[in-house]
Amino acid sequence: MKKILCLFLVFCLCFSLTGCGSEPESTENTKPESGAQTEDSALEAAAGLLKTMTLEEKIGQLLMVDVDKLVNGKKPVQEALPELLEALDKYKVGGLVFYDQNIKGVEQVQTMLRQIKEYVAASPQIRIPLYLATQEEGGGRNSIAAQNDEIRSTGYISPSEMGKNMTVEQLEDTGEIIGEELLNLGFNMNFAPVADVVEEEKTIDTSAVEESVVAVLGKEPEYIPPAKKISKAKRKKKRRAYKKRLQAYQEKYERFVESYMENNYCDSCFDSDEEKVSEAAAAMIQGMHASHTEDGTNLCTVLKMFPGICSVAKYHKLVPVGIDTGLSRLRRVNFEPFAAGIDAGTDVVMVSHVSLNKIDPQVPSSLSAVIMSDLLRKELGFRGIIMTEQMDLSVVTARYTTGEAAVKAIVSGADMIYNPENIEEAVTALRQAVQTEEIDEKVIDQAVLRILQNKILREVYPLPGE
Repeated sequence: MKKILCLFLVFCLCFSLTGCGSEPESTENTKPESGAQTEDSALEAAAGLLKTMTLEEKIGQLLMVDVDKLVNGKKPVQEALPELLEALDKYKVGGLVFYDQNIKGVEQVQTMLRQIKEYVAASPQIRIPLYLATQEEGGGRNSIAAQNDEIRSTGYISPSEMGKNMTVEQLEDTGEIIGEELLNLGFNMNFAPVADVVEEEKTIDTSAVEESVVAVLGKEPEYIPPAKKISKAKRKKKRRAYKKRLQAYQEKYERFVESYMENNYCDSCFDSDEEKVSEAAAAMIQGMHASHTEDGTNLCTVLKMFPGICSVAKYHKLVPVGIDTGLSRLRRVNFEPFAAGIDAGTDVVMVSHVSLNKIDPQVPSSLSAVIMSDLLRKELGFRGIIMTEQMDLSVVTARYTTGEAAVKAIVSGADMIYNPENIEEAVTALRQAVQTEEIDEKVIDQAVLRILQNKILREVYPLPGE
């Protein structure tokens, strides 16, 4: 990324006032200028387009998928592979997500994303351009820049450091620079910022973690003594073979747990004070929205992880975990930053798999109508896109089939499903649910309408003639 950001952030750390005491310039729920489109004109255009779409096309728009999952190969996708393009034709997904393993350098990612866009634009099978998303918080573990020499300049200032050392104005400027860099690479959506308030980690029963892993990997191999007497040499050989199997299993176990654990989630959070988090999240969103390409495309923001997961983040992808906080405190503390981000105009709110024990303890928030439809949609007034956390995590797959999770998410108020465990099964289940009237097609239409309106408003889908 541009060297200017590196210099700017160093300046911020050296000379800025501690904390985030100043107020953001505006918390109005407004959208930045985006070509000639307004919310009303984008909605009108989206409604017209929706009327021409098949059910297959509508269901595709509901899916946000990691690019590696769509190809399902052994190596990370780092180019516009033929099998990837074929899968886009088949599923017509709403968006693709790219992480560190998909990015080697600036020219490589620009070429890959440009070729995907060109293919989608030319394909007779696909009518709606894709969200092309990544995760760039500005620094720390969730920074694509931190993992790549060519775009390293933002890779050392984590959100937690930003919250301590930057003013609101500096945070907004940083958001704009990050947005411009992502747009320059070819992305149009960023899975940031985090609106969680830093909280003390809650102790959970780690035996549940072991049970979860065993459910996926199976039990640890056991040594079975020979049924009959064998020579000492053969016994040693059998022991060695067992030790190799055991070591391989233990390594696989450790890799599995490590891949799902959130060890440093607080680094992604701005502060433990809800007012400071509110100001920081709103400023970053406003900054990212101020960025744009020459043809008018804006960066879409994804505010996460509603309703707040900091106290249980470590194991929340592995096992069902819940928060015991009552609704009054949730409203006063946890929800405030999300409300600020909504007022700042975030395009998407991502909902986690954490349960609220005193509100809807039986299901994860990502499958809860109380959390998504009642609290987020009605009480907080969010009119944008509600997206689930990844649905291929063991905390979901151990309790629900792919189809069950997909249908329940949409019925409960989600607009986009992020990474269903099996894409084909998710599509089939959603189609059958509409056909059997388990899902009213009007619910699908409303979700797709939000997605189309946002794509048009942000110039992800420029209207003909513009």
